[in-house]
Amino acid sequence: MKRLFALLMALAALGFCVTTMVTSAVAADDQDVLIFPKEIGSGDDEDEPPFSGAVDYRDVDPGNAITECPQAGEPTDKQPKPLDRRSKDKVEQLSNGGDDNKTNQDYACFPQDETSIAVNPTNTRNAVGGTNDYRLGYGSSGFYATTDGGNHWYDGIKPFPTDANSARDHIDGGGDPAIAYDREGTVYYNDLHFMRENDESGIFVARSTNGGFTWSRPCVPAGSTDTAARCGGNGDVRRPGDGVVNHTPDPDNTLNGNVPFNDKNYMTAGPRPTGVAPTCFTPITRTPVAAGTAGCPTSVIGPDRLYVTWTIFQTTGTSQIYLSYSDDRAYSWSPPRVINGSAGFCVGRPLNACDDNQGSVPTVNPVTGTLWVAFENFDTPDENQYVSVRSNDGGNTFTPPSFITTIFDVNYPRSGQNRQDCTARGQGGRSVLTNSCFRVNSYGNIVADRRGGEFADDLYVVVDDNRNGSRQSSNVDVFFFTSKDGGTTWIGPTRVNDDPSRAPDLATEGGRDCGRIVGRVCPPTAPNFGNDQFFPWIDISDKGDLNVVFHDRRLDTNSTAGEWPESRAAPNGRPGNYLVWNFGAQCSITTTATVTTTTTSIPAGARQCLANEAAIIPQPTGGVDPTSGAVVPGQNQTGLPFRNFNVSDTASNWDYTFRAGIFAGDYNNVAVDHQNQAWAFWTDARNGRSARQQPGRNPICEQSDVFDDEYSATSAGTVRNSATQGMELYLVTVCPLAATTP
Repeated sequence: MKRLFALLMALAALGFCVTTMVTSAVAADDQDVLIFPKEIGSGDDEDEPPFSGAVDYRDVDPGNAITECPQAGEPTDKQPKPLDRRSKDKVEQLSNGGDDNKTNQDYACFPQDETSIAVNPTNTRNAVGGTNDYRLGYGSSGFYATTDGGNHWYDGIKPFPTDANSARDHIDGGGDPAIAYDREGTVYYNDLHFMRENDESGIFVARSTNGGFTWSRPCVPAGSTDTAARCGGNGDVRRPGDGVVNHTPDPDNTLNGNVPFNDKNYMTAGPRPTGVAPTCFTPITRTPVAAGTAGCPTSVIGPDRLYVTWTIFQTTGTSQIYLSYSDDRAYSWSPPRVINGSAGFCVGRPLNACDDNQGSVPTVNPVTGTLWVAFENFDTPDENQYVSVRSNDGGNTFTPPSFITTIFDVNYPRSGQNRQDCTARGQGGRSVLTNSCFRVNSYGNIVADRRGGEFADDLYVVVDDNRNGSRQSSNVDVFFFTSKDGGTTWIGPTRVNDDPSRAPDLATEGGRDCGRIVGRVCPPTAPNFGNDQFFPWIDISDKGDLNVVFHDRRLDTNSTAGEWPESRAAPNGRPGNYLVWNFGAQCSITTTATVTTTTTSIPAGARQCLANEAAIIPQPTGGVDPTSGAVVPGQNQTGLPFRNFNVSDTASNWDYTFRAGIFAGDYNNVAVDHQNQAWAFWTDARNGRSARQQPGRNPICEQSDVFDDEYSATSAGTVRNSATQGMELYLVTVCPLAATTP
């Protein structure tokens, strides 16, 4: 059983020093002895679900849906430019090549990261993105809108939710963005908000009817009854509860982890299934109100049902996945319900409850309205697992979880254990990568096929993990899985990244668990098993073109320099595998065939986009615990079907994404529009620099921006070595001191 730290402990500095050398013999393969066994309440993300980055680094609608207001004085695009006294360094000059767009328009020198993007189904030149945006000096929810196909962007900070029960008025800390449109072209922004000085938190949704330029402001209502509920003082005409998915107040106003905490949300939108009637809900008690009756006029009912899933970290130690839905354009929300269920392969909790989870993503079939949610589960003997659940009735009931894959994320390099250099930088007990100290995860996402008909039960998932690497030398790969029977049976894995990748040799390199299992000894220097690919996301076009994006280090083959030399030197680092590019991968699905739990071999119609070794995955009846000497699926694969290409046109040094290089968000994003164009939206540090040797520098220069690029969802090209031009300049880049003459 894995239990959660209280939030206060999760926010505290965590570190310890490991000095013991292991020399004992290897136990029998079915009796692996862990050097770092799972600890209840350890706060380490290998033992239990971690909090989101926005938390870890916590340094008006008068009765209709319109969000616009008058704009006298147009045009408003008379933007001034700053007085610029800098001498542009060579990295900045190189970084302006290519066709990547810097999406955020601010000059604040603060990070933007953790991207989500969606495209208007009624106007494909309109797209909206969201990120964790630190331009205010702390994490908040940034928005970015274009109406000309990504050539120009308007951006800002989404309005903070208000809490009518508090004299403070607003809930300012924000992050974990998720963007979705309904079929009429209204766009919705789902995010997490919390207070830094106490345990108050909530999940919210704002809407925009003008393509993401102005937004509604969610309202936590005051009042003990539904009829007495209100938003604010005199003149506040907002509907009580508008945009409030869930809210947890903090009665003692103290950061001590004594109330449940909301975290790591995502949203989707899609048609209500046949036979499911639209419903509104009252603001205080969440009592259902039928559409067309008093309190729920048909005029407020939207074309789609909006779904939000998220994690609630309970004070009892569980972290369950919750769901709420809205039929009235985010004005009111159903009571939150737990959806993670129980299964024989979840162990450690009573009745095989799958109660420790994080990183949920929902998806809806746009024809049938069937809903699926995928997430990582931590109720395992050792390695974690990725699972999915399904609802056929609009989110009112769910199937038990189906097993998709074991997640090999307990053998990442880890701050606080073998990566004390990261602990010294300020990283908590988190998974990191060789050469670097920004935190990583293995969440992934799920997407339903859009086409209906014979494809109505087809689903696609990507995750990443370290099954082909070790704690000494990471080699994180991206893996693809598919289901042809509505999520009951899964096929895979297929490695998406097509660069060289091999599994660690057990006899000479200690296998994937060297330094983690007693007797699995790591070599004196870190081997090169392959380069890291991480933060994957998948979407599919109307024609069946699968588009995956991820961050990739393959183009850095032999560098040795870096901003933090101790992280690049043995035993923490190795040559190459340091600089980062954004990559894409494509493969097309034009045929399908049913594959169920009784299918003995994969039919030809279901073999598209599968590696030669991909197989039907049996549903386990007990806890899954691959031994350290086992050859696991996804190692040494052949016949890789995904065509890879670099999206970003230049290198990026992620030691410059954030103070001390410890955070760059938790996910990456891509959306495919109805014109068969892919919109990639990613975190990029090409404008980041080092200020740590410049005492008094203010603001500091460690920053990430967000970039976008648009390309054909069918044929986006190949790997371009031109993206490595001047690569050596990005390895160590200080903040420029020289200035031009005023």
